Amino acid sequence: MSAVEITIPASTSNLGASFDTCGLALALYLKVRVEERAKGFEVITTGEGADRLPRDETNLIAHVARQVAEERGRNIGGARLLVDNQIPLSRGLGSSSAAIIAGISVYEALAEERLSEDEFFSHALHFESHGDNLAPSRLGGLVVTCLVEREGGRRSLVNVKREWPEEVKIILLIPDLELTTAAMRAVLPPSVPMSYVVFNLQRAALLQAALAEKRFDLLGEALRDRLHQPFRAPLAPGTSEVLQLNDAPLNGLLGIAISGAGSSLIAFATGNCGEIAAEMWARMKASGSRSRTLEIGVDNRGRVVSAISHQPSAVSLQADS
Repeated sequence: MSAVEITIPASTSNLGASFDTCGLALALYLKVRVEERAKGFEVITTGEGADRLPRDETNLIAHVARQVAEERGRNIGGARLLVDNQIPLSRGLGSSSAAIIAGISVYEALAEERLSEDEFFSHALHFESHGDNLAPSRLGGLVVTCLVEREGGRRSLVNVKREWPEEVKIILLIPDLELTTAAMRAVLPPSVPMSYVVFNLQRAALLQAALAEKRFDLLGEALRDRLHQPFRAPLAPGTSEVLQLNDAPLNGLLGIAISGAGSSLIAFATGNCGEIAAEMWARMKASGSRSRTLEIGVDNRGRVVSAISHQPSAVSLQADS
């Protein structure tokens, strides 16, 4: 095979009340160049977390590729993987989901097999149960996703993708603090009052209706949550203070939510992004936490696979979503 470059976007999930149901692809990328070789994986890493990521078969991308090959009864030999990662690790931005999508894509490239969407997500769920991160990284855009049981107990995802409105801008606040999804799941109560469930169902539905009708003034209410944010916010200093901006929003600010399990926070705005970012950063600093802010676009393409010819200057693109 020719060398292949795989590009996977980051993702934010939950979007406030839409806990475990909805995610959005962001224009931060994990890029993997795949160069086939006869045996074994060599991984060369640059970018976010490069000094901490494994460079052999234990790397998540290589592990997923190998595991999918075994599940499908195929021999893929090996590859040299040049990995450039823009996605901060353990910050609620879908870094592990992006790696899983990349790993299955590496399998497809090496085995020269194109999986159906249903097959793809069925394999992905063996490594990660959060479809609201997996689906946006694979498909792009805003994705409502639902875990379903297939024949024989096999799990997969049903997804509905929509384009994100250009009018709504996004600001990320990325603290230095790393939080694992497992630890942040552990703080959630095993049961909640029915009133909390109804509260979230109403606002999850409101989010989709507000986006469809361009009622962006309703996004702040649609992002309010009683199932996960109140329990997670105390574990990350400064988070509660930043979320309080929802009750006294700045000009242009529509609403703020925890991104995934945290520690990042995501703000939605119609403008005035610089002032909003500065106020979020200042509140985080006042709590004693270091952070950075980033105005970021939405990725509406999802995974892109590019076949690279033997001549470095000639690249043919084969995009899929």
